[in-house]
Amino acid sequence: MHELSHDLMSPYCPGRTIASCPSPQARKLEAHILEQAESGKSREEIETSLVSRFPDIRGYVGRPEILYGTALIALIAIIGLSLAARRWVRSTAVRGSAATAGVAVAAGAAADTGATGAAAVGASTSRRENDALDDALDRIDEF
Repeated sequence: MHELSHDLMSPYCPGRTIASCPSPQARKLEAHILEQAESGKSREEIETSLVSRFPDIRGYVGRPEILYGTALIALIAIIGLSLAARRWVRSTAVRGSAATAGVAVAAGAAADTGATGAAAVGASTSRRENDALDDALDRIDEF
């Protein structure tokens, strides 16, 4: 009886179970359920009689195909977004490595021509490359 009153929704308190409803009518309904249980009726029989009196007592009974369909669509969307992000990151990395190669060539040309090379050095150069460029520029200035 207690399990049934905790599982079924109260017709007197929307959004609450029979057991959690503070209404005196819910207490009478619990007493009625207890009487039926003591008279020997099974849970299914008691639940069927209550559903015939109060159609919304079971609350929301979800359809599993909607739940699983939504989960499947969300999973497909996550996979699609991750593949698109992966492709975008790879294409950005390829463009970035091409730009880094261009900066290194420009820095070498600036060192050969005696220019300062400050405009040729990009933010994507490593510390080792910067040190090598500074050494090369120092040798040119000493000449």
